Amino acid sequence: MTTEINEKNPNELLIEKDWYSERYFHKNVATSFKIKSILHSEKSQYQKIDVLDTHGVGRLLLLDGKTMVSDHDEFVYHEVMGHIPSMVHPGIKNVLIIGGGDGGIVREYVKHPEIERIDLVEIDERVIEVSKKYFPDCTSGLSDKRVNVLPQDGVEYIKNHKNFFDVIIIDSTDPEDFAAGLFTKEFYSHVYEALTENGIMMAQTENPFYDEYGIKSFYDNLRSVYPVVKSFTGPMLIYPGVFWTFAYASKGLIPTNFNESKIPHMKELEKTLKWYNMDWHKGAFNLSNIHKRVTGC
Repeated sequence: MTTEINEKNPNELLIEKDWYSERYFHKNVATSFKIKSILHSEKSQYQKIDVLDTHGVGRLLLLDGKTMVSDHDEFVYHEVMGHIPSMVHPGIKNVLIIGGGDGGIVREYVKHPEIERIDLVEIDERVIEVSKKYFPDCTSGLSDKRVNVLPQDGVEYIKNHKNFFDVIIIDSTDPEDFAAGLFTKEFYSHVYEALTENGIMMAQTENPFYDEYGIKSFYDNLRSVYPVVKSFTGPMLIYPGVFWTFAYASKGLIPTNFNESKIPHMKELEKTLKWYNMDWHKGAFNLSNIHKRVTGC
């Protein structure tokens, strides 16, 4: 395989002796994957999009050289984002997913028959199209008649909706460039206004061991808007450090208080899921000391 190293441009793949390394998350840490082949590479209007076939994690989606989705572990991220709110909310009708062009979170929400509408707002339409080709299991829910795929700016989209969505998921990349606006107090306020009375918002909030982006600031911004703010973790093998945090924020619903009417459906659904179950859900919000200190939760 051709060696390609460009230390001045983090948007270029860094490949050496059949290994791809994500080296720009932390100055002293790299995450590496042995590559079989490069399946796809393009520069969209917004970012570099690559798909690699790897020995360790199967197909791997990269955006601007950073790992996003792999065959091997995508279900963890998507199942927790999809089923935690579903077990807590009394009756979800309308769901908004900002980002998430790989479609994995949509796939989980379409498993809940009570939901009437799911809007997927992904600014980069090419991420959706590339995912359809190389990650068909993730995008399998996009054909559901309840799903609206909208290639728009989520920051602007949400400003036009008030008291409408029961659940809003922020499935963003790292808080850089066009995604930086998805972590601000102003944006969280717009999300709050777009949520219904029992509304729930969730987002990924990086790795507390490295804390390259000042994770506590994300949670401080959330706490300035939402009465309930909690954090939990899930292992993401392809993300730097594996130990990944997620934020849960709501207008009042506590994440460990299950809606009893949902339990029979979830017991059946658990038989088909790879990660999520209700026992894990209950325990996920018990935090280690480092997690408490970094997030302030």
